Amino acid sequence: MNLTTAGILVALAVVFGLIPLFLTGRFRKQVKNLGNVLYPRPRGRVALILPCKGIDPGFRDNLRAFFDQDYPSFELVFSVATADDPACPEIDAAIEENAGRVKAYRIVAGIENVRAQKITNLLRAMEFVGKSADILVFADSDLRPDPGFVRRLVGPLVLPKAGATTGYQWYAPPSPTLGSMLRSIWNAGALTFIADSRRNFCSGAATAIRKSVFERAHMAEAWDRTLSDDLTLTLEVRALGLETMFVPSCVGVTHESSTLAQTVEYTNRQSVISRVYMPSLWWSAAIGHSLGCFFMIYGLVNLLLWLTVGGTAALIGAACLAMVPLQWVNALWLLGAVREMLPQLSDSLARLKWHYMFAASLAPFLSLINTINSLFTNKITWRGIRYEMRSPWETVILPSTRSTAKETPILTKDSVQIK
Repeated sequence: MNLTTAGILVALAVVFGLIPLFLTGRFRKQVKNLGNVLYPRPRGRVALILPCKGIDPGFRDNLRAFFDQDYPSFELVFSVATADDPACPEIDAAIEENAGRVKAYRIVAGIENVRAQKITNLLRAMEFVGKSADILVFADSDLRPDPGFVRRLVGPLVLPKAGATTGYQWYAPPSPTLGSMLRSIWNAGALTFIADSRRNFCSGAATAIRKSVFERAHMAEAWDRTLSDDLTLTLEVRALGLETMFVPSCVGVTHESSTLAQTVEYTNRQSVISRVYMPSLWWSAAIGHSLGCFFMIYGLVNLLLWLTVGGTAALIGAACLAMVPLQWVNALWLLGAVREMLPQLSDSLARLKWHYMFAASLAPFLSLINTINSLFTNKITWRGIRYEMRSPWETVILPSTRSTAKETPILTKDSVQIK
């Protein structure tokens, strides 16, 4: 390769490596601006809905955190598919422990083979809540929020342009294994977009919406045969001409580890969902990570050529590896923003910064694997169930993973514990 071509590729690699820094810088500024906004004290009855399946790591502590919310008027609704779900005894114990302090219920949603089980759980919870709530808050059971989580999440809903509000999920690895670090840094990549109301999306980990907006968006119908609760909600809110507003202080922490195989499965699943529901976002990520991998591989090959046979063109081409330190700087800058949003993790993030920097260099290659995988399939496995997404509005549960029999839902408020 001649000197001119090598020089052009190096220039492109440097420019390309600076783009994430620009996005992170914009994100930090947006977070600062959002954090300075004060909202009136929120009013309205809140239904805090948690779809549950199985016992996540730290599940008992997570439950306790949801019961400890300082919102003045809220009720908790835990929704499981079947009465023999392992989460049920833990949920029942937490409900009994907090009896008289927090209204809380466990419902059995039953099984429907036309949509994601999580959405069936959510829809049954909506039927159960009925007219008893003005604001709906959806959260994942592997999240561990602080006491002000609900209050801050619903705050921006007072704005006329706010269709929904969203937090996000930060995976905090208990130990710096490769799989755990990769999942954490890979998942963090979306943070630089989620603060931009023109391009962001609801996060299933933490979303709030007024019940009146939920009904205007006809979400029960929209969710009827879908797989993605959060991206479907995003699309319907946009269709109303409303915005999804990011609340930086509602980035919740998930304390659990992940093997490399689990991380690949998780990231593959998210990539396939993104391609089906938000193809423009998927294409941006696919092109970006593919180019990043190309520049790094090209730089490494030229470095090896220069070390073995020499040559000015090879030396210049090796400069494409400048992307790597730029990735490290970006990772550190992003961690700085996260430390401001999650001060309780400040020491842990500082201790793991070298692990995050290493993982940041591998994340584009993981994303390339995700891109290739999602090009050839619209099927995913989620919590042991195999799904096929035929479109954003049609999901099929593959029969080998789910009984064709339907379990009857049990919805009643006759007692605190629903069985």
